[in-house]
This record gives sequence, C-alpha cells and structure tokens, in this order.
Amino acid sequence: MTQKALARMVGVTGAQLHRYEMGTTRIAASRLISIASALEIRPDVLITAGANENVPPPAPDLQSSAGDDIAELLQVFCTITDPKRRSALIAVAKMMAG
Repeated sequence: MTQKALARMVGVTGAQLHRYEMGTTRIAASRLISIASALEIRPDVLITAGANENVPPPAPDLQSSAGDDIAELLQVFCTITDPKRRSALIAVAKMMAG
C-alpha cells in the first residue's frame, strides 16, 4: 500500500501522513486507530513502532509476553516486501509450530 493510498483511506493528505510518520506532528488517538484499521493491524503495533528507542522497555509481563511477541513478529513481517520471503517465513513458522 502506498502512503498516498493510506492517506486517502484515513482522510488526510499525503503530506500530513508523512508528518505523522516522521513524528513532526502529533496524532490524535482516533486518527491512529483509523490508520491501524486501514493497515489491518492493532494500534499498539503503531505505538510500539513509533516509541522512542532511548526509552527502556517496560519489564516483561509474563501474561502479555505472547502478545508482545506477536506484535513484534507482525511488525517485522510487515517490513518484508518480497512475497516469496513472506511465504518462506510463514512456512518456517508453520514448521516450528508443528
């Protein structure tokens, strides 16, 4: 999906979406939810992706660690643009799960 297409889906200009992405403009929670919905991901994935890397992560909570792992895996998976590599990763995950 292009940035322009995403901007159109959430009702902002491409320039505004770019400012959100770069962190130069604050984003309302409702807009963040709209973007996450358009990307078919949970809003916390976007929040995690945009977190300041200098801030240490909170201490792991054993009950939510699986959710954190899923969010991280999804975030990394979304950066893979080659369909063959995505398929290979899915095959590896299925093999490991089985």
